This record gives sequence, C-alpha cells and structure tokens, in this order.
Amino acid sequence: MHAKNSERMSIVFVRQKFLKMLLTIVCAVSIPVTSAWAAGSVQVTVDKLNVRSGPSLQDTIITTLPNQTVLPVISQQNDWVQVKLPDGKNGWVANWLVSSTPSSQTQTPAAKAQVESTTDNLNVRSGPGTNHSVVQQIGLGTRYSVLQKNGDWIEIQLSGQSKGWVAAWLVKEVGASGGTTPVGSSNPPAATTPNESPVTLPTQVVTPKPGTVQGASLTLDSAPYIYATPDSQTPAIGQLHAGATVTVLAQQNGWVQFPYHGVNAWIKAEEQKNSQPEQESEHGTGPGQPDSQPVSPGSADKPAVQKATVNTDGLNLRSEANTSSTILTTLATGTSLTVLEKQGDWYRVTTPDGKTGWVAGWLVTVAQPVFPTPAGPHVTIINPDTNIRSGPGTQHEIIKRVQTGEKYEIVKTEGDWFQVSFQDGTTGYIAGWLVSTVGVPAVLKSNELVNKVIVVDAGHGGNDNGATGSSFATLEKTVNLQVALILRKKLESAGAKVIMTRADDRKLTLQQRVDVAIHNQADIFVSIHHNTHPNTATNGTIVFYFNNGNSSKLASLVQNEIVKATSYKDMNARYGNYFVLRENPVPSILAEIGFLSNYNDEIRVRSEQQQELAADGLYKGIIQYFTTQSNQGG
Repeated sequence: MHAKNSERMSIVFVRQKFLKMLLTIVCAVSIPVTSAWAAGSVQVTVDKLNVRSGPSLQDTIITTLPNQTVLPVISQQNDWVQVKLPDGKNGWVANWLVSSTPSSQTQTPAAKAQVESTTDNLNVRSGPGTNHSVVQQIGLGTRYSVLQKNGDWIEIQLSGQSKGWVAAWLVKEVGASGGTTPVGSSNPPAATTPNESPVTLPTQVVTPKPGTVQGASLTLDSAPYIYATPDSQTPAIGQLHAGATVTVLAQQNGWVQFPYHGVNAWIKAEEQKNSQPEQESEHGTGPGQPDSQPVSPGSADKPAVQKATVNTDGLNLRSEANTSSTILTTLATGTSLTVLEKQGDWYRVTTPDGKTGWVAGWLVTVAQPVFPTPAGPHVTIINPDTNIRSGPGTQHEIIKRVQTGEKYEIVKTEGDWFQVSFQDGTTGYIAGWLVSTVGVPAVLKSNELVNKVIVVDAGHGGNDNGATGSSFATLEKTVNLQVALILRKKLESAGAKVIMTRADDRKLTLQQRVDVAIHNQADIFVSIHHNTHPNTATNGTIVFYFNNGNSSKLASLVQNEIVKATSYKDMNARYGNYFVLRENPVPSILAEIGFLSNYNDEIRVRSEQQQELAADGLYKGIIQYFTTQSNQGG
C-alpha cells in the first residue's frame, strides 16, 4: 500500500513538472517578436542602407540612410524592423543591417536629468524635427525631465502623461531636482550631487551655416534628401544625416552641389536654411536671419574647384608622381584633397593642412569639377585631353590641353575651328567637331545626316515605368527620355529630321512605335533603354539588333562609340529578339545603355554628364553608319 501511494505521488509530481514546462513554452511563444526591438532604437551599420515601404526585398525603396544613423523602432516583422525616419515618415529596414543601440548610443539619459528652456515661447513638438507639429510652448527658465535624445532634439516629460520634443540648442542642462518643475516656474537650477549623472547635452549648439565660396565645408544640421539633379520632383538618390559635412562645389537656385559617391549631387539649400537652429524660427516669432550669406554661384572669372577623397587608410602623399619618390606624409580614409593637376594616373593635390604632393589616382575618388557657364556662345569639351592649338588647323602647335566638361566662351569661328578665351585672358583654337556648342551651329566633319529621317524611341512611358533601379529607385522611362531628348538635339543640329515616338511621359504600344518608322519612311530606328539583371554585379552597355546587315552594322558602330564616350563596360553588340526590331522593316537597334540593377551604373546613368556622353556616343555611331553607307554607295 505504501509503495502504491509513493508511485501515485511520483506520477503527480511528474505531471506537475510537465505542465510547468508546457506553460513556460506557451508563454515564451506567445510573447510578441517585436518586444526585443519596439521599446528602443536601432543604429544603421552599413552605408546607403535601403529603407523600403514594406518588410521585404520586393517592396519599394523609399530612401537610403548613411551609416550610424540612429532610428526609433516602431515594430518588427520577421527579419524586418519598422522605424521612424529623420523626416518623420515610417519605413522598413533589414534587421541584419542594423544593431540594437546600447543606452549610451541611444543617449537615453539618467532618469533625473533635466533641461531648462533658455528662451520664452519655446516650441515643443510632436517629434524630433521642425517638420513635426507644435504641441505647446513653454516659457523661459522652465524645467522638464529628459526622456531621451535624438540627434539635436530632446524628448521631455510634460505635465501628466504628455511628452514632446525641444531643440537642444534652445535648452541647457541643469542638475536633477527630483521632479518636473511646473510651467512658468523660475526656480534657480538645483545643485547636482556627486552621485548623480545627468546626461551630457550641448548648450546653445549652433551648427555652422553654409560657406560663401566654392570648396567651403558645410556642416548639416538636418537630414536632407540627396538628388542627382537640382529638382525635388526627381527620385532621391540618398539622404544625409545631421552633422555630416559636405564640400560645396556650387549653388544654383537654392540648391547646393557637392561630391557624393563619384558623382556631383544636390541638396536643397532652402531646407538647410529653414532647419537652422535660429532662435526666432523655433520661438514661433518669425523667421530668423542667417549668420552669413548663401554660397555664391560659380562665375566665369573663377576657376572650378576639383576635389578628391582618400579611399584607403595610410595613403602616401609623395613628392613626385611615382611610387619611388619621397613620402611626405600619410593620409587617412575620407580626407578631402584639392586637386591641382593630373599627370597620368597621379594627381597633384593640396591637403587640408596645406601640404602639396602627389597621390595615386587609383586610391582616391575624384569628383568632376563644376565649371561656370559663360553667358554667351560657348563650347563644352566632350573628350579628355582635347588639344588647344595656336591657330585654326592641325598644322598649328598645341599650346595646352583641356578636359571633359570644361566650358569656354567662343571669340570667333574660323571654318571648322573655334577661337575660345581662357580665364587668364589668353585665347586658343579648338576643332569644332570635338566639342558641343551653345549659341552657334555645331560643326561636323561630315554632312551625312542632312535630310536623314531618324526615329528616336524612348522606351516605356506613362504607367509603364520599365525597370526600377535597385539602389535609388530610378525609373527607366525617365532616364530613357532624358537621353533621347539630348540625342534629338545633336541629330537635328547635324541636319537630320528627327521624329520622337514620345517626347513626354506617355505610353505607346510596341506596334505604334514601329508604325512611326514605317509611316515616316525612316532611314533608321533607334530605341533607347536601360537594363536590369538579377545579378547586381552585372554592368555595362549592350546594343541589340535583329537583322544582320545594316542593323547589325549600325549596332556595332553605336556600341563602340557609346563605350568610348561613357567608359561603361563593353558587353558587345548582339542579336536580340525584340518586337521593335523584329517587326521593323527599317534598320533598327535597341541600346541598353547601363544596368539599373547595378549600383555604379545606376548612379552614373542618373548624371546629366553621363547622359550627355551616352547621347554623344549614339550620335557619333549614327554618323559613322551613314558615312560607311555613303562610301559604299548604300
């Protein structure tokens, strides 16, 4: 009997233990997966982190964020974290590309830390930024407990359960007082005892205003979006964080240009001005006045500033343009250098501390300089190391060489040559067929395009976006049209009759595009596209044809010229079974200029300069095609 009772007790004990384990498992499973993240914030661990509209790689990229950006967490779904962005909007980021911030990174202060308003009628906002609504105003000298800090903004505990954000430059840190001082209080700051550790906050922080000259450094006090062109209607290609420093290249109509990952990008200067920590604008008493004048636009009497950024740590600055010369000093990653001249693969530069020497070109990123545009007729150089001669002909001596993108005022035209003026007051002659012109007719060595009917087809359009860029959400239909319109101008200036299948954002069927060529008895049909591929490493230019003969010849010539002009990878002209080629009775090509799925290609095809070069390659290939046709009696 005693044995049976012991056995029953043992069974009951086992059952109770099993039920406790089961209850523990059920509780663990039922805890929401967001609990680890939702209460805090995360910090970006890579540069150019994609922020998407939903929790998957298939959702649209709405912006990108720089490394070390700290973001408040809203929720989590599987491997994705929903965060609040610097502009107040929400987005999703991959949790393997962010880290949960420790208390020191999220800058959550000690519970008793307080700040005191240093101005009257200080706006308290619903979020950390001037783009958030004002929830109330507080008076001079009032104190509130600090809840957390985000950039230059501090969240404070208001009366009851209310919370709000104030600008850090309009408050000062005070010692703990054991509670929240009521609104209107003017009590003196309480002493801070040694065992208290209030958060370290900036006092009257004022971020520098934009510089006044090209080459000046601009420290941002907001998180502006970055655009490839000075137009906020185009897709943003990234976003900077508050505290970042950029090098000013130029200013144009309220936009500041600066070097960004190998291209010249733009941020809105007005947004910077509006977000300056000026007391009046945050008091609610009217706009404040900037401490300095805006950056001046480039002018024709100022040389362009070209900057280079060091790509590797410990870069040697040498006395001469070779690896055997004396090392003057070493430079850290990210150091900004002013370029003085180029010699082969080497650049002579000036360092921030005034040293001058040579650096290897393959270890720095050189931003293209911004050249002032003359008011009158002028030329733009389209090839590197273009010769300037002492007279109008190749028999005259070379007096200097100029580089791609430079612009010079035309003094006069002599035959196929332009006399141009330089900033030092001297003049020289340049071959007209080596430049693009504004204000005077283009010069061509051949009249083969005169009266030729050329159909230029900008692929996609309307609700058909075509491909979408993987890094910056570039719409293919947009860049297709941009290149097509540039090509039209070049062809028309050479005497061709150009017919666009579309000159704006509209959708056409494939048959309608072919019909344009048929009905106008076109000499050639040129369709402009940009490519995509599942492998993001794939990059380069491909020109497709369907028929051998004139179409394949045109494709080959255009392929060579686009690659030569743009330096995109040569993926060779090749056969392509596309409707606009297959069903087209006239010589036809389809040019895939670059890959929107490749980061480097995408950022380049967005550049005005690269679009100009791509159009120039198309143009020169077309000229060569008609020249060969003429020489062969065709």
